Amino acid sequence: MSDLKSYDPKLSFEELGKSISKLGIKKANSRPWQLILLGILAGLYISIGGHLYLIAIAEGAGKLVGGAVFSVGLILVVIAGAELFTGNVIMIVGSVTRLYSIRKLMRNWFFVYLGNFIGAILYTYLIYKAGFFGEPSGGFSGVVESNTLGELAAAIASKKLSLSFSTALIRGVFCNILVILAVILSAMAKDITSKMLACMVPVMAFVAIGFEHCIANMFLIPIGLLVQGASFSDQFSMFVNIVPVTIGNILGGIFILFIHPNRIRQIGTLIKRQRKHVSKEGTS
Repeated sequence: MSDLKSYDPKLSFEELGKSISKLGIKKANSRPWQLILLGILAGLYISIGGHLYLIAIAEGAGKLVGGAVFSVGLILVVIAGAELFTGNVIMIVGSVTRLYSIRKLMRNWFFVYLGNFIGAILYTYLIYKAGFFGEPSGGFSGVVESNTLGELAAAIASKKLSLSFSTALIRGVFCNILVILAVILSAMAKDITSKMLACMVPVMAFVAIGFEHCIANMFLIPIGLLVQGASFSDQFSMFVNIVPVTIGNILGGIFILFIHPNRIRQIGTLIKRQRKHVSKEGTS
């Protein structure tokens, strides 16, 4: 009788260390145009998730269901492949362990953030022109008549813009704690089903609670402003929310990575062990 091992759906910490180190090297050494293109994809994916969230809420499905469908964005980023700024905060581990320089880390964050913004705004404009939130006007401002979804989008945008700097920052901190946990859990998972579940649960939690995600807000706020009749230049008011949320997302990601020193020490040690080997692979 053959000795069959039971299937373990997760990676060991040694395997996780290798996976994170290889992924970090690849991200750090990607060219700017690659980061922007993959960032645009992630901006589109997260915006699709945000759109699904609005539909779920408008249909009376509730925040838990809204959070579950919103996770589609992160699932597409993780499995289909894209560059998401909030997820890439995890690259701080590779920078601290000197796998790549802080300059490469900041370069990645800058171009990915830019790409995410372009992707989100592109999706916002196209979905607005498609008439899902009401009958669009001839230009890039306002709707002739908004529907239920448009009214919901306008209300959510107004609520987000009314948050104080400190409130938006704190909500951003807790949001990315859950996003980074989702990224780590999905990295540990071996199969697609496990990765999907690993993304879904933390994202569902942060959406249902009401935490703030800077990339999602690059869709949720502009689409609401368009419904309210804001012109293209008026869209810059979104940064009243996005700036503190972005800072909070960065702080939250760093916090959760270093509040568990044993786990990070294990991963960091394994990354150092693989450093020379992976560096050769990443630059070849």
